[in-house]
Amino acid sequence: MELNKLTVVQGNDLLEGAYSVTLDEMRLLNLALAQIDSRKPQPDALYRLFPHDYQRIYGLNPTSSHRQLREAAESLMKKPVTIYQPDRKTGKMRTVQLSWFSRLEYVSSDEQSAVVLRFGQDVAPYLYELKESFTKLNFINIAKLDTAFSVRLYGWLIKAKNLYGRKSSKAIEVTLALDWMREKAGLQGKYEDYRDFRQKLLEPTLARINANTDISVIWEPIKKGRTVVSIKFSYVDESSHEASKPLRPKFPRRPRATVGSDLEGEWARRCIHIMEQYRERLATYDRNEKVPLTDVRKLAAWYKTIGDKSSHKRVMMEVSERAKK
Repeated sequence: MELNKLTVVQGNDLLEGAYSVTLDEMRLLNLALAQIDSRKPQPDALYRLFPHDYQRIYGLNPTSSHRQLREAAESLMKKPVTIYQPDRKTGKMRTVQLSWFSRLEYVSSDEQSAVVLRFGQDVAPYLYELKESFTKLNFINIAKLDTAFSVRLYGWLIKAKNLYGRKSSKAIEVTLALDWMREKAGLQGKYEDYRDFRQKLLEPTLARINANTDISVIWEPIKKGRTVVSIKFSYVDESSHEASKPLRPKFPRRPRATVGSDLEGEWARRCIHIMEQYRERLATYDRNEKVPLTDVRKLAAWYKTIGDKSSHKRVMMEVSERAKK
């Protein structure tokens, strides 16, 4: 599975649908959507999602990836997506709820456990045989985002690129109402105070998007009287520029935690995720570029901390090979 070549394509009505999902559910959904060829009819075959892919792509703990994948699929099965369609006769908007999947099963075995699924027939028109009014997202960008809201906001921003028709160094502008974003992301009743919305949701989300995707975003509040009602986003598509060498990211400090504790494991997994993303970005920039050997040793130590023996062994082999040169 070559992440650089995977895309997630959705009809714009579905992209802007209203639904609330967890990060695990969003990741499962995008992993399934990335298997679709949006130019063709819905196939008779079912899609299979494997825990080892889920763990590898998203940098998860291998001991819990099976459970996370299964639980995400089961909960997403119960969560509809709401879209809005104009009634041809009355001209009024109809609220329509669609189920993501029409079939879901979990195959459990030692070597080939998998979630097996089929997208529902009502949602299929927004996923298959798409010819217009759709948005294509590069999977590698959304896979690097670690909140459900950051994935949703990135998608809404990328949708605006279609209006430009081609890559451009010109800034792309998108204005989204606060209430609209809360509704679409299933956040009604949350972050109602603008300061809370800005500090706890908006600013951290844009920091993630700027650090991990192909766009650089700035923003400004739009007021109605004294009340902020919308956010105006302006962004440049960095993929249209000559790539620059990725900078080494900052890693979180080790918490004051007992060796072997859940807190220590959470810290180590976060460090692993950041380091593997950095290695991937560096390889994309230049396949001959490598992180310093000291960082590879740190990566091995983090894998050892979480008890991932196979990954620890793999990285230690890399350390040994590079140390000989």
